[in-house]
Amino acid sequence: MKKSLLFLMSFSVALSVSAQQPSTAPAVSPSIQVSTAVQTPQSNIDLLKQSLQTSSNVMGTASSIEVPPPAPMPVSQPPAASSTTLDMPLEMGGTVQSVQTTVAAPAKQLSPAAAKRVQQAKEKRAQAAQAKPTALEKDIEKSNALLPASQQQASSSEETEELSPEEAAAEAELEYAVKMLEKSKEALQTAGRSIPPSAAQNRPKTVPAPNKKFDPNAYRPGVTWVLSKSTHFDIYTQKRSTGISSSNMSMTFESAYQTLRRFIPWMMSGRVRVFVYQDHQSYLRYEPNAKAWTRAMAYPTRGEIVVYDEPGKTQELKEVFTHELTHIFTQQFFDSHKTGRIMTPTWLDEGLAVLLEDQAYNGLKGGPWNNDFKTLNFQRDPSTEVASFGSSSMFGSAKKLTAKKPGKPLYLVPFAEFMEEGSLNAAEGRGKTQDWYFQAYLMVRFLLNPAGGASPSNRMQFEQFTRLLSEGEAVRNPSTGFLVKDSRGKTVYQPYSVEKALGRAYRYNSIANFEDNFWRWADK
Repeated sequence: MKKSLLFLMSFSVALSVSAQQPSTAPAVSPSIQVSTAVQTPQSNIDLLKQSLQTSSNVMGTASSIEVPPPAPMPVSQPPAASSTTLDMPLEMGGTVQSVQTTVAAPAKQLSPAAAKRVQQAKEKRAQAAQAKPTALEKDIEKSNALLPASQQQASSSEETEELSPEEAAAEAELEYAVKMLEKSKEALQTAGRSIPPSAAQNRPKTVPAPNKKFDPNAYRPGVTWVLSKSTHFDIYTQKRSTGISSSNMSMTFESAYQTLRRFIPWMMSGRVRVFVYQDHQSYLRYEPNAKAWTRAMAYPTRGEIVVYDEPGKTQELKEVFTHELTHIFTQQFFDSHKTGRIMTPTWLDEGLAVLLEDQAYNGLKGGPWNNDFKTLNFQRDPSTEVASFGSSSMFGSAKKLTAKKPGKPLYLVPFAEFMEEGSLNAAEGRGKTQDWYFQAYLMVRFLLNPAGGASPSNRMQFEQFTRLLSEGEAVRNPSTGFLVKDSRGKTVYQPYSVEKALGRAYRYNSIANFEDNFWRWADK
């Protein structure tokens, strides 16, 4: 009994002593660890710790208040941040939370011209919406009224759906492109000069073997072909299902052959196959490379021309056939090794084809290209009047080299730039296809007739020029003068560039000098 009394007295004394001593640390729940050091928050957890420490300091050091441990929250993975989201800290009740805010992307800025076309497209749609419904639209509305309500709402929502600015801009650009294409076609028809397609290139393996019987259905299946022969052509005509075919088409082809024979007899080779479709629709349906705006196509390495019959237009057929036949003979002449590739320089190939096409014209005033030669105000680009070394204009010229005529000037491309492969594609990109063909026609016309007369020596110079380009020149031993042979006993030929061939055949020491002589000829 005495021992228990002594224990109670000592316990009460200890309690009184502890009550008199001041408290030095806040009472915090043992489940939360609070650091007194201020640190830079590295995450949302750090922000939460600082918030709890701040709230505990404000609440004081009362030990009687117990801070309950925070309830466990379900851990959710925040969405991945992107260029259109922002993480913003939000303080609520002493805690800081991260809130993601979506930011709208800036609208795409349109050019003034595109914005104008977008506005025009919107006005057209608004006018179409306000216009009175046609009979067909009324019938559609009646049919729509018979549909279930859900389908009617879907159809009406589709009609009222507005396009985004990007979609409206694309639609406006498409309408603009179609309009410009229609304008270019109208300009092409009013000019009087039609631009024929370039010669089609095919792989060597698609060239028919000369020692095997030719099968037309192997290259153009689905059509019944009827074979007929003329002096220089094998003519495959599609068997007609309806209508009447043109008469004497073989005479038209032979007439074109004679036109070429007057100008380039050294280029002309063997027989040519001609495929004649019954109409334009069949031509577009069965010919894989046919274009809607073309009348004929040439496959030089196969020796084939494809046309379609159009009764009543024999003269137009003769002109376009002459053009394509020129491609056949020039390409076969330049591709002497039968590589199956287009070897003729583009400006020479197209210029010669246009020139001979114009010679097939039966008008009293000549063809449309000859008429442009007499009437168009084509001039030399002022930037090329001071040319490179070898041009007489670099030393000054008392007489301006021009073919100036009334009207808007048409400046020709510098000849050295024009002769580069790819100049035709560049002209097409600028919308200057007709101007490119006209310049090629002028340059070849000058080479065929540089003296302005009908002397045979002019054609001899042009023949030498083309032979040097296609074959080169036989190499001779300078000490003995004999021809140099290779290991197989064949003669070695030296290749010629265009500039070197011009110097050898026409005595022009450079392309710039050739350009100067052209303008003197054009100014006469």
